Amino acid sequence: MTKGNQAVRKSAIPPETDLEGHPWPNEVRFTPYWGDLYWGGTEGRRVLLLGESHYRREGTSDSLEVTRPFTQDHFREMALPVRNGRDGPFFKALDLILTGRQNYQLQDAAEAWRRVAFLNLSQAFAGSQANHRPRNQALRDGGDVLVRDILPVLRPDVVLVLGRTAWRFFSHGEPRPGLEPFIAQQVNRGAGKRRYIKSREVWSLDYTGGSALMTWVYHPSWNVDTWQDRAGALRHLISFAKQR
Repeated sequence: MTKGNQAVRKSAIPPETDLEGHPWPNEVRFTPYWGDLYWGGTEGRRVLLLGESHYRREGTSDSLEVTRPFTQDHFREMALPVRNGRDGPFFKALDLILTGRQNYQLQDAAEAWRRVAFLNLSQAFAGSQANHRPRNQALRDGGDVLVRDILPVLRPDVVLVLGRTAWRFFSHGEPRPGLEPFIAQQVNRGAGKRRYIKSREVWSLDYTGGSALMTWVYHPSWNVDTWQDRAGALRHLISFAKQR
């Protein structure tokens, strides 16, 4: 990102919500990514995509100097129309969630990324390979940090949890009357014997200063949900949030 782009990005954020110099406590080892138009939201609602965990190269330190900028360094490029290294299947799956269109252009995806935030639930590296799973306790602890230290700062209206494992170990929020579940219409497509969960509850998640609606999809790396269902889950949450 050029200095000119940085200046434009900062100028779009009102002073009272400029997070660049926010004094995060040490428990926040990975600070979230947020786009320069995040405060204006997607359809007027602030959206947080919540993943599971980061991976690192062998030998990479887990010091704060390394972890603090890690998420932002990985996702800042998503808000640019030209990308050098963020074109793998996982990142494309996230583009599809945000754009809701299979024939999207990178410019469309970049504009969508300018309006959302991203963070992984675990505040610790999971390992050095994609098949290394985050520890259950790291997900539980990350949920506590998220609700206590991060959500009151980001103030999201909508949280889409990317992965059933993250949803299961995130011990915050509760179902509320009147919140219709999201129905993943295509999750059990095909002739396979395994039956995946079709109905996904929508929960209300309270945090200091606000609350958000949240639900979950299967992790994009699993290829269980279709991109249409993942995108539909986000639109389902936004639609409910706009009624509040």
